[in-house]
Amino acid sequence: MNPVNTQAYRLPANAVWLITGCSSGIGREIASLIASKPNQRLIATARNPSSLSYLPDGNANILKLALDVTSVSSVDAAFAAAAKHFGNDDDGAAFRLDVVVNNAGYSLSGDTESATEEDIHQEMETLFFGTARVTMRAVEVMRRQVGDRRGGLVFNMSSLAGLCAFPGHAYYHAGKFAVEGFTESVAREMHPDWNIHFCLIEPSGVKTNFDGHSKTHTQPHPAYAASDMPSRKLEAYVNQGIKSGVGMIEPSAVAETIVTIASRGECVPLRLPLGPVCWKLAKEKFETLLKEFDEVKELSAMGQQI
Repeated sequence: MNPVNTQAYRLPANAVWLITGCSSGIGREIASLIASKPNQRLIATARNPSSLSYLPDGNANILKLALDVTSVSSVDAAFAAAAKHFGNDDDGAAFRLDVVVNNAGYSLSGDTESATEEDIHQEMETLFFGTARVTMRAVEVMRRQVGDRRGGLVFNMSSLAGLCAFPGHAYYHAGKFAVEGFTESVAREMHPDWNIHFCLIEPSGVKTNFDGHSKTHTQPHPAYAASDMPSRKLEAYVNQGIKSGVGMIEPSAVAETIVTIASRGECVPLRLPLGPVCWKLAKEKFETLLKEFDEVKELSAMGQQI
């Protein structure tokens, strides 16, 4: 397979960052951190730009834009506005994009059998198709850049949910698993000379305001209501963990890790499980998978040598 991220990534001193989903949580923390760095330039986006009021006005290095990742026209408009604002800058370069963080998304949980067509499509549009369309628009810009500014770094926000699947979150897992496969495939398409790097950020539970559109529930289904159902057991466990805060990651820590990866001048990992919970559960899942492969080796071989 074509290797990925084989060269060290060098963050430019006056890099342009585009971040989706900046209204709250991880996106807000990343945007705030970049905005605090005098030489870095920020394109902060949200479906409702009024939610970006925490960022200062009147700073030429900060551009606040409306962006709905589920809308092609909205993505087109945001990239056009960014090009107009940051194009032909002081070093004579046309619009460039150095770092993109695809953070927009929300969790859909509950009884999968009760999910509506609208629930399903909106979740996949936001988690997967939104990430895919912003990623490919960014790749188009990054590969066309010239000289030592050619290339860039794309962070796609995945999750423990993109590595392991749990009951009651089927379409959230579907979206995150899709982001994982899409990102790995696209990363392997890049020519080394393009200098385009990818990183999947895979946190476990994060201390964010999971309310409103950030966490949506399907309607309860009576067939799954009993307390001994797997989804109900997991809900109780997760709610207890959220209340106690044990194992939960601060969104500021995720933001700082992303900036560290971008700025440390080393090769970028394709995948980064964040937090002890994610690292342990993901490792356990893949170790179990290897054992399961061994158990079906004869069937897999179909009479041939493995």
